[in-house]
Amino acid sequence: MNLQQLEYILALDIHRNHVKAAEHCHVTQPTLSMMVKKLEDELGVKIFDKSQPLKPTPSGEIIITRARLILQEIKNLKEFISNEKDSIEGEFRLGVIPTLAPYLLPRFLNEFLQKHPGTSFTVMELQTEEIIRLLKTNRLDVAILVTPLDDKEIREVPIFYEPILLYTSENLNYFQQEKVNLKTLTYDNLLMLEEGHCFRGQVENLCSAKSKKAHTQLNYQSGSFETLKNMVDNNYGYTLIPELAVGRGNKHVKHFTSPEPVREVSLAVHNGFVKERLLEKLREAILKAIPAHFKKNEKFIRVRWK
Repeated sequence: MNLQQLEYILALDIHRNHVKAAEHCHVTQPTLSMMVKKLEDELGVKIFDKSQPLKPTPSGEIIITRARLILQEIKNLKEFISNEKDSIEGEFRLGVIPTLAPYLLPRFLNEFLQKHPGTSFTVMELQTEEIIRLLKTNRLDVAILVTPLDDKEIREVPIFYEPILLYTSENLNYFQQEKVNLKTLTYDNLLMLEEGHCFRGQVENLCSAKSKKAHTQLNYQSGSFETLKNMVDNNYGYTLIPELAVGRGNKHVKHFTSPEPVREVSLAVHNGFVKERLLEKLREAILKAIPAHFKKNEKFIRVRWK
């Protein structure tokens, strides 16, 4: 049974003539007759009495009534989805990774909510693996995180490419350099985020060619960039940090030589998410709030986190 067969029996009920019903459905008369016969065989009942004039059987009347209701519900569902795609109103659960939330959300979220008063968010700071799990179980609607995720159940909408910078203490050689070559990175004196943060994975990928045996008196793993920056400010090693997490003119910040490493920041939703207009407006608001060079298509290395 399929929707096309239901449409055929409704047309046949209206026109009470196979030729006219076929013309109404834009198919040949033999095709319509064959499909109606297949439906009757599948259901095990005659839907139409073929005596003159053609009319539904008592069972056919019930089937036709049900078919009409089903097709109307299908039409209503299509209209609902179409409206949902165009609407951004509603209550949404937004997941954001901790290495983005404190630096990106204040840039755009308040203005976005003022511009769209019918929209509200419950924001949760979560690590990437937890965000993926909650998107798949319908406990998050939208996420802002670092991609690619390489998950067929999750749709990614790339927004921008954020440069990854070196943040160094004054007592290291990096401090004297205008720009730093990625090939010179080592695990010596490197301060990193703790396990579970996707940015830690990116740092490890950048340093993957180097020995992980660090020669340092301090092996420090933190849960926040702010702690790492404070440690470096007091001459404890160096760290890598995304550009949004540092202010302009900070003497501890060094860019890398071209091609510069970046992290890809994207919106992510489950494949069944239909609020296309919401994704479009969120992306527009974020792009408006970030530095222009995050959007430029220049030479860079997109650093994976896993």
